[in-house]
Amino acid sequence: MRINLFSRDFVLVWIGTLASGFAMNMQYIARGWFVFGIGNLVVDLAWVLLAFTLPQVFFSLPGGILADRYSKRSIIVVSHALIAIATLVMGLLILGHHIQFIHFIVFGVLNGTVLALSFPARQAIVPHVVKEDEVFSALALSTTAVNISRVAGPAFAGVLISWIVKGNQSSEIAVGVVYLVISCLYFLASLFSLLITVPGKVAKVSNERSLKKDLFEVVEFVLHKRIVFSLVLLSIFAYMFGHSLNAFLPAFNETILLGTAREYGFLLTTLGIGSIIGSFMVVWASELRRKGIWLIGLQISWGALVFSFGFTSWMWLAFVLSGLIGGFAGAAMALNRSLLQSYVRTSLLGRVMSIDMMAHGMMPFAALPLGMLADAKGIDLAISVAGGLLVLTIALAVFGVGAHRSIAK
Repeated sequence: MRINLFSRDFVLVWIGTLASGFAMNMQYIARGWFVFGIGNLVVDLAWVLLAFTLPQVFFSLPGGILADRYSKRSIIVVSHALIAIATLVMGLLILGHHIQFIHFIVFGVLNGTVLALSFPARQAIVPHVVKEDEVFSALALSTTAVNISRVAGPAFAGVLISWIVKGNQSSEIAVGVVYLVISCLYFLASLFSLLITVPGKVAKVSNERSLKKDLFEVVEFVLHKRIVFSLVLLSIFAYMFGHSLNAFLPAFNETILLGTAREYGFLLTTLGIGSIIGSFMVVWASELRRKGIWLIGLQISWGALVFSFGFTSWMWLAFVLSGLIGGFAGAAMALNRSLLQSYVRTSLLGRVMSIDMMAHGMMPFAALPLGMLADAKGIDLAISVAGGLLVLTIALAVFGVGAHRSIAK
C-alpha cells in the first residue's frame, strides 16, 4: 500500500467520510429501534428504508452529473450541512414528543435525496487528492472509514439509548439525544470538507453540453463495457439481498435473539469490526491478481453466511456470524468499488459512481417483499431467503451479461 497518509486533503476527505459514516450508522440504530417500537411490524422498517433509499434511484445519476460538472468539494459541504439541519429538526420533534411515523418517511425522502445528489462527489473526489498509482488503495482505505464508523457508531448509539432508558426516561428522549449528536457529526463533516483545498473539478465543461448527452454517454459506457456492467449488477444484488440483514436486524434481535438496544448495537458493532478487517485486507492486497475471481468468492461466502444467520437463535453465535458477514461484505464491497473505479476514466467517474449509488437505492425492492414475508412467516426465514438469493443472483451478474471471461482476468 502506497498511500501518503500525511496528504492534508486526503486526510480531510477521510475524516469527513468517517464523520458522515459515523452519523449515518448511529441513525440506523436510533431510527430502527424507535420505528420498530411504534407498531412492532417488520414491514414498517422496510417502508422507512424505502423512503430513504428510493430517492437514490432517481437522483443519484443527476448527482453524478453534478459531480462531473461542478466542484465536488462544494457539493459535499452543502449537502452535509443540509442533512445536519434536517436531522436537527427531526431530533427536536422527537424530544418535543411531536414525532409521528410519517415524519420518518418525509425526512427519509429528504435526506435520501440530498445524499443521492452528493454521494458521487464524495466518492469521485478521492482521485483528485492522491497520485494516480495510489487511487486503488486510497479508495479501499476510504471504505475503511465507513466501516470504522460501523463499529463505533452503532455501539455508541446503542449504549447511549440503553443508558438513558435505564434512567427511567422514555425512548423518545434517548433517540432524540442521539439525533442531536448525529446532527453535530454532519456539521463536522461539512466543516472538514470545507477545508479541502482541491475543488475536485475534472475540466471545464461546455455549457452547450446537454444533460441528455451526459446521461447517454455514461449509460452507453456501462452497457457496452461488460466488466463494468457486471460489477454494477453485483453491487445492486449485494445491496438488495446482502444488506437486508442490516435493515431487519432490529426485529431479529428483539424477536429471535430476545436482545435489547445494547445487544443490537453490539451486533452492528461486530458487523463493523468484520467490515474493517475485510476492507483493510483489500488495501493490503492491492497487487492481488485475479481480483474478479476473489470478488465472486467473497460475495458467495457473504450470501452463505447470511443464509446461515437466519437459522441461529443463540446470541453468541449471532455475534460470531455477524462478524464473519461483516468481514466478507466489507471486503466484497471495497473490492467491487475499487475495481469499478479502476475501469472508468476520470471524466466519467462521478456519473459511474452515481450508478453505484443507485444500486443502494434498490434495497427496498427486496426489503418490502422480504418484510412482508417476515411478518407472515418469520424474520428468520426472510433473512435466510435473502442470503440464498444473494448467492443465486451472482450467476446472473457474471454469466448473464457475458462478463465471466473479463472478470476472471
